[in-house]
Amino acid sequence: MWSDSTVVLGWINSKASNYHTFVANRISDIQQITSTEQWKHVRSEENPADLISRGLTPKGLINNQFWFYGPRFLHGSETMWPPQHSHLTCALELRQRAEVSVTAVQIKESLSLFNTIKYNNSLRRLQRIMAYVLRFISATQQSTVRAKETGKTKRSVHTRANVLLPTATEMDEALKTLVKISQEEHFAEEMKTLHHEKCIKNDSHISSLTPFIDNNGILRVGGRLQASLLSYDAKHPMLLPYHHSLTKLIFETLHKEHLHVGAQTLLAIVRQRFWPLKGKNIARATIQGCLTCTKAKPRLYEQLMGTLPKDRVQPSRPFINAGVDFFGPVWVHFKLRGKRPLKSYVAVFCCFATKAVHLELVSDLTTDAFLGALRRFMSRRGHCNKVYCDNATNFVGAKNQLCELNIALFQDNAQQKIQNECSKKNIQFSFIPPRAPHFGGLWEAAVKSAKHLLQSTIAAANLTHEEMETLIVEAEAIMNSRPLTPMSSDPNDLTALTPGHFLIGEPLTATPDPHALDNNLKPLARWKLVTHLKSEFWKRWTSEYLHSLQHRYKWKKEMHDIQPDTMVLIKEDNLPSFKWSIGRIQNVIKGDDGLVR
Repeated sequence: MWSDSTVVLGWINSKASNYHTFVANRISDIQQITSTEQWKHVRSEENPADLISRGLTPKGLINNQFWFYGPRFLHGSETMWPPQHSHLTCALELRQRAEVSVTAVQIKESLSLFNTIKYNNSLRRLQRIMAYVLRFISATQQSTVRAKETGKTKRSVHTRANVLLPTATEMDEALKTLVKISQEEHFAEEMKTLHHEKCIKNDSHISSLTPFIDNNGILRVGGRLQASLLSYDAKHPMLLPYHHSLTKLIFETLHKEHLHVGAQTLLAIVRQRFWPLKGKNIARATIQGCLTCTKAKPRLYEQLMGTLPKDRVQPSRPFINAGVDFFGPVWVHFKLRGKRPLKSYVAVFCCFATKAVHLELVSDLTTDAFLGALRRFMSRRGHCNKVYCDNATNFVGAKNQLCELNIALFQDNAQQKIQNECSKKNIQFSFIPPRAPHFGGLWEAAVKSAKHLLQSTIAAANLTHEEMETLIVEAEAIMNSRPLTPMSSDPNDLTALTPGHFLIGEPLTATPDPHALDNNLKPLARWKLVTHLKSEFWKRWTSEYLHSLQHRYKWKKEMHDIQPDTMVLIKEDNLPSFKWSIGRIQNVIKGDDGLVR
């Protein structure tokens, strides 16, 4: 067979596996039917098959001698045939082979049996693995003995015990074997000395325990309790090295199996069979590293209480700087029979300088309702320079009214709308950091007091809108009549300074003085008197109230700043601590004093 394609002949003379799948399959079929010696090369000019591919007409084909008789060299002997190439190869369609780099690593350390499984995180699984290993060794030894006795090969001996779970005895032997392996790694010199000299040197860190090696090759505490009625393991516990994975696994397993006991109880349980070096440290580390125990008794991150902002320690007009928060719901009833009660809320505005409080009844939790309450507040108390509000993203997971509050105030579009409305009136509206209620402790305390007054008064009463608003305003007056500083028992001291002194010149609950009305002062003299009283109030505010803010009643020590990538629990106000999510610190922001809060 002849072909004018050197490519095809190269394929046929090559291995099929060198090419892509399609070409390789065709080559394999041809090589199975024919041999490579049957295929020869002919030039295209001497190939009659090319006549059809070059556009020869049927009439020209009928009279074409070359088509019917072929090239002339075929009519002579084979010596007249064109010379053939002995080896035809082709690089086309070759399969691309990826270069593979092999790196050889020589391990200098000898790997012990325990090192191959030391990253196991379950002591019981580790015991089962070792129990199966010991069972296999025992079964192999027994089969060898039986084979010698019976003359049979080892393979013919079969024991059914190999398919059963490890027994309690096997698990105990496995644990002892694991302890022995850990001791041979960490107490090699001491065990070698005991094997030869029966006594270790005084400079050894375990010499005070008077250790000895028992019949199983395990290093145990000699101690001084030989005459006691304790068990053998309690009188002579097995030594456990300090820095070892097995010691850590034993502590963690016993801690979980005994219902997450404390450090002292855990150490007592471990010492019933083992004597861990630096056992107290390991027990404390086990408790601190237990996620369940951490969730059960979480310790909130604390930092030194920060300094007060200037808005709280500099005299200013009441409510020029204020904080706002909501509480509720409170139910407003109607006199019409059959009409359902209306769920309403109370907005609490708190002055930064004087701690004066303003309460507003809000019909619902919408952005427009809040802006209406803000306008009513400023219409009666004057325009504000700064207004601060919670950024309560922790309300996202809450239900019912808390979820509504989140939508009304803390969503991005709501915050943008509030800030736009306030900017029109030159009010700087700011949100405190998310999940940081201690930044708004001033108005949080006001909310707590207002809730206490209203809840204890309303109880189960059904109040109309007018009655509810009256009660809220009365609660506001009582809160503005509270002393700013502790009262003195001396009857000669001045009346306690209250927020009401900065609002109307006296507590809002004070009884009017009838003699004050008989004093016929001219307007200018009365204005001077009022100005003087106002100045006296601010002097007392500076000397009495301001100095009372010096103390730090909690968060008294400067702690280490929390660092990025620290794993923490995220506190959720509406969930128990064991359901708090686990998070990781991505970034920290330092305050003006360089501390992270």
